[in-house]
Formats: sequence, C-alpha cells, structure tokens
Amino acid sequence: MSFIKAGSLVPFGGPIVRREILANSITVTVTDSVKADTDGFVALGTAGKSVLGHVEGIGTDFGVGLNTTGVAGAEMGTYVGTFLTASDNETVAKVRADVDISQYSLYSGSAAAGTFGTTTAGSGEMNGHFDLSDEDDLDETSYVLTTAQYFSWGISTLPSSPSNTVIVNIFESQVFNDAQT
Repeated sequence: MSFIKAGSLVPFGGPIVRREILANSITVTVTDSVKADTDGFVALGTAGKSVLGHVEGIGTDFGVGLNTTGVAGAEMGTYVGTFLTASDNETVAKVRADVDISQYSLYSGSAAAGTFGTTTAGSGEMNGHFDLSDEDDLDETSYVLTTAQYFSWGISTLPSSPSNTVIVNIFESQVFNDAQT
C-alpha cells in the first residue's frame, strides 16, 4: 500500500520541506518513507534505519514538474507520482524529491502483513512503535513499546484511511534525533 498524509501534531500544521537530490536507480513514489544515504542523497527507507522523512513531490533540478515515469521510452504525460531515477541521477539529471522531514507530520500507515491490533497484541493501540517493512509499509510484527522508527497513535479512524492502518509520526529521525545510521 503506502502512507497517506493524515495531518499534524501542531496547530499551524505546516510541514518542514527540504528539496534534495534522489539516489541513482531507484523507483520513488510520493509519500514513500526515505532516508539520506551515506553519499548524502535521498534513498528509499529501510527497516531499522533512521527516517529522513516522506516524499511530498518529485521534480527536476530546476523545480519543474515531471512529465514521464523516467522509464526509457515512457510516453509524455505518464507521470502519476512515481519516478525511476537514472543510473547517473546524482551527478547528471539531479531529479529531486520534496521531503517533509517534520516529526510532527502524521501519516496513516498500512502493514505489509498482519493486522493491527490482532496479529501482534497491542499493535493497534497508542504508545507503540513500529519499524518499516519497506518504504511503503510498516512492519506490524516489529511492534514494541520501547523504540522503533515510528510512534503509533493507534488504529486510524479517518474516513480517508483504508482499513488496517494506524496513525504514526516519525520517531527515529535522521535530522532531529539520529540514534542510528
């Protein structure tokens, strides 16, 4: 599935957005969880690594919107929120992601496997933590009370949220409290 923006913990609700170059040869989608790689480029988020933020948009180095998927031979007008970066993106094309790095932004997150509140006891309640399964999903079986990449506010009751989702915010941030690499 994927993450869906679900609001903010602060009354003014504004995201903190950074526009950074994407890593080479990755397929990135708006709302993906991302990290900064060891070379200083935006890469897809992985389990157990601090979170940089979530992609809010993708565009050229000059701030212009994209019009293809990035796949060789893709027709004009095929871009619908997902883009495949070139193997030399870091040095030549420099396609960038607008990344919301705020720990106050809320997301409705789905699980790749398992059911929140059922598979792992307590995983549907507030005050738990989850790691990523991949850049799109939370790992419901990673639920712990101590610490993980995301803090959970419990099962989502938002009408726009699909079933089997929880509301989360970034807990282990690469920017604000980097506890791991």
